[in-house]
Amino acid sequence: MLWFGQPGPGSWNRKCLCPFRLPRGQRPWFPQVNEVVFSPGESHCATCSEDGSVRVWSLASMELVIQFQVLNQSCLCLAWSPPCCGRPKQQRLAAGYGDGSLRVFSVSRTAMELKMRPHMAALTAVAFSTDGQTVLSGDKDGLVAVSRPCTGMTFRVLSDHQGASISTIDVTHKETQGQLPPSLAAFCPWDGALLMYVGPGVYKEVILYNLCQKQVVEKIPLPFFAMSLSLSLGTRLLAVGFAECMLRLVDCATGTTQDFAGHDNAVHLCRFTPSARLLFTAALNEILVWEVASC
Repeated sequence: MLWFGQPGPGSWNRKCLCPFRLPRGQRPWFPQVNEVVFSPGESHCATCSEDGSVRVWSLASMELVIQFQVLNQSCLCLAWSPPCCGRPKQQRLAAGYGDGSLRVFSVSRTAMELKMRPHMAALTAVAFSTDGQTVLSGDKDGLVAVSRPCTGMTFRVLSDHQGASISTIDVTHKETQGQLPPSLAAFCPWDGALLMYVGPGVYKEVILYNLCQKQVVEKIPLPFFAMSLSLSLGTRLLAVGFAECMLRLVDCATGTTQDFAGHDNAVHLCRFTPSARLLFTAALNEILVWEVASC
């Protein structure tokens, strides 16, 4: 039996979720409740029980509104689909049963959409992916199946926990850290044996690799990860553009550096002219032309 309540003066005010009315004086009997899940808007909750039933309740009235029944099976785990972009009314329930079967029920259409059997053992945990397009289910033997409700296909089975029952599956949003800086490489025009490389790594730097010696011969530190680079022949200059709207010129002969500001966006392109008298840099839809002074 499920009791829902809120604090009252000196006690708890309780309401019982009861699927049907009983004659006065008759004691109600309920099968064991195995899971309680809530709709995204918390307007409803759903329960699953040992008798194979999945019940949907209104939290406002505490009344049963939908019941899905599977005979001769125990419903052991349950999950409510997350809100889908553009399809808020297409709410679904994924239910796992003792025979290893997985059923997907449509709450809005009050119908079973899919039945599949991704496991040979009883399901003990089930969860939707954050986009609602994938269902993850675990069984008492420790296998986790990854399935697509739209096709009814299981496309991956994870056995890392084999031998131990899966008790919980938790899904979270993928954290995006932003786009990684590009990997760039160029041969040194003044020394064909040298290769310059910049890219994502532990350190922000330009790496000079000698192809003849097959080893790194120099590292030039940078303030940020590079977004673009260009090399000039006559002046031995290295131009590096950054996402921080900055341009750096490195004199590879002396090791001196100089920073320039002028763009309002990431400097995603920089190119020396063949004569090395001019440097073109681009940031979004803006191009700047720099005059390279000869020392």
